[in-house]
Amino acid sequence: MRWMLAFGFTLVFLALALMFVPALSSSAWAQAPSTPAGGAGTTSVATIIGIVVAVLVIVGAGVKLLDLRRKREAEAVALQAQLSDALLREPGLSGRALTATARVAMFRRSPAVVEISGQVPTQEAHERALNLLRAEAARVRPDVQFEDRMSVVPAMTHRAG
Repeated sequence: MRWMLAFGFTLVFLALALMFVPALSSSAWAQAPSTPAGGAGTTSVATIIGIVVAVLVIVGAGVKLLDLRRKREAEAVALQAQLSDALLREPGLSGRALTATARVAMFRRSPAVVEISGQVPTQEAHERALNLLRAEAARVRPDVQFEDRMSVVPAMTHRAG
């Protein structure tokens, strides 16, 4: 974020320098014929001002996109933490190696995607985990989609630790 700000200031400085250098050096060219005092200078100044404004708009848009990405990442982390806490609170699922990984798209209209991975001993535990995570996600955000990557391993036993 700081580098974007420094880059923006550098571009503005360069644009301002380019705006004043031609005005200072136009009288120094001995070989160049003098231009009429009409609108030739106004066109170059307007062009440079347009370039400065365009650069500022591009830098501003870049900063906004970075801020939007940061906010979406924070939303994904919050959703993932909420779902992980729900798995830890559930007595039958707390010792299982189940992981919920959340991804939130850059734009709000896109739904959040939660990938659930791990192993459970029965189909009933699979359904219980999926229903628990769906209910918990609906409290945080209504538009969550799930990618179920859980596998049922019947020989798996729960070790008390």
